[in-house]
Amino acid sequence: MNSSNLCRAIALTLALGVSGAAGAETLTIVIEDIREASGTIRVRVHAGKAQFDGEGSVAQFLEPAATGSITLVAEDLPPGEYAIRIMHDVNGNDELDTNFVGAPTEPFAFSNNARAMFGPASWEDARFTLEGEVTQVISLKP
Repeated sequence: MNSSNLCRAIALTLALGVSGAAGAETLTIVIEDIREASGTIRVRVHAGKAQFDGEGSVAQFLEPAATGSITLVAEDLPPGEYAIRIMHDVNGNDELDTNFVGAPTEPFAFSNNARAMFGPASWEDARFTLEGEVTQVISLKP
């Protein structure tokens, strides 16, 4: 292979490497203030408002609960707007328990530590842009 072809091959390899990395974003989720080691921590990562308002998700995690904090990583996500929902299913019944007026009795949280007032947090409050490597540190609300 002559030097001209070698240079083209190297340039092509570099170009493919760069373009192959595009769209491979990494989201790190740090969940803090886990107060009980019973049950599971359920996490859903939603791509866009439609998924956030519906049932879909681009990534899900189900982890045994442990006091303190846990870190989860979602890799190879496309760049865009996302929101996260977290629930600590303390009693393991696969749902967020509520009291007689519908207020949650188990810990929950949203990305950006968005507040839930008379229902889930809004997309506008919970959304964030994923470009490159992003870390969301989220505190569970008792």
